[in-house]
Amino acid sequence: MLLQNADYVVILIYTILVSAIGYYAKSKVKNMEDYFAGGKSVPWWMAAISHHMSGYSAFAFVGHATVAYMSGFSIWTFFAVPIFVAMIIGAYTWAPKWVRLNVITPVEYLEERFDLKTRKLFAWSGIGIKFIDEGVKLYSLSIIVHVVSGFPLEFTIIACGLVTMLYIMFGGLWATMLTDFMQFVVQFGTSFVLVYLVLNAVGGWSNMWDNLPAGHSSLFSDAISPGFMIVYLFVIILSYNGGTWGLAQRFYSIGKPSDAKKAAILSALLYLIYPLAIYVPIWSARLVIGEIENPEQAYVLVAQKFFSQLTPGMIGLFVSSIFAATMSMISADLNSLSAVFTKDIYQRSFSANASENKLVKIGMISTIVFGLLTIVSALITIHLEGAFNTMVEWYAAILGPISIPLLFGMIFRKPTWRGAIYSWAAGFSAFVFVKYGIPLITGFPTTFEFYTGAELIVSFSVFYFEGLISKQTNEEVERVDKLFKRIRRQ
Repeated sequence: MLLQNADYVVILIYTILVSAIGYYAKSKVKNMEDYFAGGKSVPWWMAAISHHMSGYSAFAFVGHATVAYMSGFSIWTFFAVPIFVAMIIGAYTWAPKWVRLNVITPVEYLEERFDLKTRKLFAWSGIGIKFIDEGVKLYSLSIIVHVVSGFPLEFTIIACGLVTMLYIMFGGLWATMLTDFMQFVVQFGTSFVLVYLVLNAVGGWSNMWDNLPAGHSSLFSDAISPGFMIVYLFVIILSYNGGTWGLAQRFYSIGKPSDAKKAAILSALLYLIYPLAIYVPIWSARLVIGEIENPEQAYVLVAQKFFSQLTPGMIGLFVSSIFAATMSMISADLNSLSAVFTKDIYQRSFSANASENKLVKIGMISTIVFGLLTIVSALITIHLEGAFNTMVEWYAAILGPISIPLLFGMIFRKPTWRGAIYSWAAGFSAFVFVKYGIPLITGFPTTFEFYTGAELIVSFSVFYFEGLISKQTNEEVERVDKLFKRIRRQ
């Protein structure tokens, strides 16, 4: 079913509101700290909602749909539980530390902790791998819009990318925070309306499971094994506590360490509960739609079936809610990418004495450039494997070497710059060897838990044990002691 006139009106109104909020946020931007860190004055509850929203994208509605449709309840075990555990750990470990670091970018503190070259290496390499992630998000969104509207995938990618790029360019992190709150309301509202309609149609929660294939109500499945979960949990711990730079921003944009802790706990609870609103329609798809040739379309087909029976414009509101999910995450990432480029690369390498106004302008320009590169990445993703495999096997697998020194550098004081760089190099090397070298030698492919687990173990081991072997200089000891006194202060 194609969109009707009322749906286009709703989408247009939504786009105008998002753009207006982004432009309004410009009034809150007076300097670089305002643009990239919300002036360190973002309310904790708003940061929690933004953190939660930034952890979603259309990928949750498309990439997860395949696993949810084929395997049932285990997708909740895969997605919601690890993030909940990760955020509870982060609430008592990293969230308060991010505030005490008093930074504007996630990798900024690496110069104080290790040295300048380490800061630059992690800035450049982190920017590079983020485009895999960004491309998948825009691609996933295009799938949904293509199904409900008939718009070409390429058109959808370009349009959504441009809208997101423009509103974040004006208002920086404040634009992201304010639009995230509005998008939270839109997405939650439409999702829970759909859950009510679906459960009513299938005769309730229990009746739905009674009529689904055997094993669909199990916590685990062949697709999501306990071994997979152990490795994936560690990836999620790294990602949601700052390895994904945009999520780190949600913590250090808060003024008080205690408030950052509260934000992490609230975000954890939202991650535990809200995924059910996404998965219930997918689980019910066999009962209300029948067998679906392409499981990636399960959620959108169910939504289309029920929303089309309601008041005109509901499909448009649904599409807007998917926009909300993806735009929140992309806007967060674009702002963090431009922050890292502006402060960690441009200012430290090319213009150390640049004024605040100039740095804000550089941030706006880099937002445009990274936004355009994200669009290109998404267009390339169309020709790659399915969204789920692309996200899990690539981005998740190479996250470790980037985030282990970043996050554990706040916990272990002994590793030096050598440990950080060697950990980065060894982790990437382990990933390439296990994923590609071993299959080439043996003729047997390796699995996610094997090559990602090996990479994480190697990267962490090199980082930790280098600290036991190497000795810091007197200058390094003094600098690191000063840093740890600050981030461990109660």
